[in-house]
Amino acid sequence: MTLKKMMLDGYAGFGGQSQAFLDAGWDVLRIDNNPLLADVERMVIMDLRAAEPFNISKHGIEYAHMSPPCHQFSLAYNAPRAIAIREGFEIEYDERMDMTDVLNAKRIIDTLQPRYWSLENVRGAIKYIEPILGPPRLIVGAWVYWGNFPMFDPSTIKIARKANQDKRHSPLRANYRAHIPIEVSQAFCRAMIKQTSILQF
Repeated sequence: MTLKKMMLDGYAGFGGQSQAFLDAGWDVLRIDNNPLLADVERMVIMDLRAAEPFNISKHGIEYAHMSPPCHQFSLAYNAPRAIAIREGFEIEYDERMDMTDVLNAKRIIDTLQPRYWSLENVRGAIKYIEPILGPPRLIVGAWVYWGNFPMFDPSTIKIARKANQDKRHSPLRANYRAHIPIEVSQAFCRAMIKQTSILQF
């Protein structure tokens, strides 16, 4: 009996990064702490800051993905950092930057040691995450990725602008804006399946 490949999607939101993997038959575990996301397929509502990797899976993870919250990094007009910059308080804002979720995502990835991993955030996060993970490996539109994964050409992917995903009056507005498009998930999935199949021969 062949075991399904497993993917962990942490800080998952609507599970955009893992959707193509789920569609391809992978065993996907999505984790988020927002109870409003409880109806998302394969979702476990849990605080990843309190999670220990042995509570996440007893089997090896082929691919682990993390999308720590991006609100504090965002340069969108009404985001806290953008306001601080306009008001001349960027240095003070930087000194208060909370990297707990990014460091926690790295802790889980380092402990699980998956074959592939990625961490995604916004362009405004680059200067804060670079000292921890180095420069981004891939930028696809508004989505910035660090990690170890097979590369693909992002210029071949047609995706809508992130602003088009905004649901201004929804309690899940931040999740809608941060949602990773299916086209991006499919590109990651194709690249990993292709690399796996080549290595089998």
